[in-house]
Amino acid sequence: MSSDKPSYPVAVRRTVQRSFHDHTFDDHFEWLRDKDSDEVRAHLDLENEYAEAVTAHLQPLRENIYGEIKGRTQETDMSVPSRNGDWWYFARTVEGGAHQIFCRIPASDVGDTELAWTPPTVEPGVHLPGEQTLLDANAASEAHDFYALGSFSVSEDGTRLAWSEDTAGDERFTVYLKDLTTGELLADRITQTSYGAFLTPDASELIYTVVDDAGGRGASTGT
Repeated sequence: MSSDKPSYPVAVRRTVQRSFHDHTFDDHFEWLRDKDSDEVRAHLDLENEYAEAVTAHLQPLRENIYGEIKGRTQETDMSVPSRNGDWWYFARTVEGGAHQIFCRIPASDVGDTELAWTPPTVEPGVHLPGEQTLLDANAASEAHDFYALGSFSVSEDGTRLAWSEDTAGDERFTVYLKDLTTGELLADRITQTSYGAFLTPDASELIYTVVDDAGGRGASTGT
């Protein structure tokens, strides 16, 4: 009896012995760890083709679900402003954009505590007086096939911004720093970090987590 179901790709077994804590075992698929190998990429392409083939009948359902979710999502939107120091911080989303635009406006102190801590009204598509764009993640993502933020931190005094980006999809982020008083992108770069990077209140130090070759993590502090 014939079947139209495609055959699944079988990875080649190549025995490599690995030892940990005085225990040695055979790893038949060690070679698949090499993400830059043309052979590994070719095998992953076969895996993807197989997955597409065996789930092809679900395509109409996927499109219906996606359409329903999109129809219920307000793409042009904004977050509720949150005050930190002398600024109100919020994020905007725009139709067609997959990422947020991080903004802030100056907080006014008019001697009325309740008024000073009442969030400003932010409307979709309406630019507020004094509004600053700290990071447009949509624009930053345009040069990459993959883009994800791992952190976004503004110092309490509002003078420095630290954020991290993953542009490979391997959850290894590069941290960038910006001087918000001048708008200058600083030359400092910290690579191979995990999720989360935080500026101290006075922006004198940055706390982050590094990732080793095995995916382990360890906290670090930079000045």
